[in-house]
Amino acid sequence: MQLINEGIEKMKGYGIYQVTIPLPFWNDNVHCYLARREGKWTIIDTAMNRNESRLAWEAAFNKYSIEPLRDVERILITHHHPDHFEYARELQQQTGANVFLSEKEQAVAQNNLDAESFSRFYLSAGMPQELVKQLQPVNTSANRFPKNVCTIETNRLYPIGELLFEAIQMPGHSDGHICFYNSEEQILLSGDHLTRETIPYISYHGYGNKNPLSLYLETIKTMQLMEISLVLPGHGPIFMDAQERINEILHHYEERIGFVLEQITGEMSAYQVSNTLFPIRSSVLEKWIALGETNAYLSYLVAKGEIREYKDGLQNKYVRM
Repeated sequence: MQLINEGIEKMKGYGIYQVTIPLPFWNDNVHCYLARREGKWTIIDTAMNRNESRLAWEAAFNKYSIEPLRDVERILITHHHPDHFEYARELQQQTGANVFLSEKEQAVAQNNLDAESFSRFYLSAGMPQELVKQLQPVNTSANRFPKNVCTIETNRLYPIGELLFEAIQMPGHSDGHICFYNSEEQILLSGDHLTRETIPYISYHGYGNKNPLSLYLETIKTMQLMEISLVLPGHGPIFMDAQERINEILHHYEERIGFVLEQITGEMSAYQVSNTLFPIRSSVLEKWIALGETNAYLSYLVAKGEIREYKDGLQNKYVRM
């Protein structure tokens, strides 16, 4: 707890403040950030388009005496997932600020599967038709895309609080996920790429890079070469033991990949494999989450030559080599 408090005080010393907003699922809440520089403010991530988000931002603006239309000059988004991006349009309307998102994230946010392709993908993964009919596309960011969206340029420095942060593309959790890093103070705004209490969700749902787990492992390994003294994540507590956490995550995936391979007995669909990996998932949303993660493991194992993917009628099946 003392280390967390030290981290919070260090963060505030550079004009960076955490804004925690409740979520209806998954991690219970998301951390967004406000950063002050010469009387002007930058917002990093925005949460979902819910009344709870509106109330949380109103409270934060009041707490720090921010007049949105006068004081907020930019909105930076780490990635396009709804819990980080969906409220950006509303905040843009309140502030008049441009929204910044990486080029890959802009493309993915506006080019999800149409209804027919959506159904076809999950049926091909072996999900029963009655469940597919209950599913709705979870990512609705394309329907609420902000105006005046600017592109975050990787390797460029962005003023965040009293410091300059380099925008570094760290794909895996999403195709164009951006982390912001200040090398002098060794502070990392990590979004969902590096978190302390939960393993980042790596998944494939029929669009974007088909092997996100490989991308994630490559990029998390590059963090082993970075000097990081403070991590400001999108979920969970801020933390200082970044390298220890990176090693824990790599060890987790090494063991998990082996475990997934062991579950493939005979010819199996992705949905069948997901049911062995996550046997207690009951709701349709939970099954959707589990299937996405399973797809990521299966794509990784196919690329490694550990299993083979083939078409069996309308379904894709997997078998060990």
